[in-house]
Amino acid sequence: MLFCAHHGRKFEPELKKIAVEIQDETDRLTDAPARTVGDEH
Repeated sequence: MLFCAHHGRKFEPELKKIAVEIQDETDRLTDAPARTVGDEH
């Protein structure tokens, strides 16, 4: 299942009871994208 960060935090206590794994990728929202060749400004 996928949840936005807000709902992931809201439901986290209940999800932790039944989930095999919880993967939080919230930090990917603020990471700077990787630069590629020719991507110079």
